[in-house]
Amino acid sequence: MKTTILHPKIRPAISTACATLVLITLSSCMSAEEQRRADLYQDGGTCSDFGAPYGSRAHTDCMLRQQDRRDNEQLMNMERARISSETARNNVEMLRLMRERRNQ
Repeated sequence: MKTTILHPKIRPAISTACATLVLITLSSCMSAEEQRRADLYQDGGTCSDFGAPYGSRAHTDCMLRQQDRRDNEQLMNMERARISSETARNNVEMLRLMRERRNQ
């Protein structure tokens, strides 16, 4: 078996690149609470951009609509995942049946 030896200057660069990639990946993770705060901040900005002053009835209604939109988006994503899972399960079952018929 032939092994390739990397040039001494390349090995540290590869190690640094891998470490940087891992750190970037881990830094992009958010806890549920951090995500909720980010969503709340974004929704507040959206409602202010629509001209609803903070604390007004219009701002409260806008925030509720933003939360409804976010909830509906999450439900749609969950439904898509369920449909995808069901389709994959059906495909596996169909493959199993085809293999059984072929082997008979």
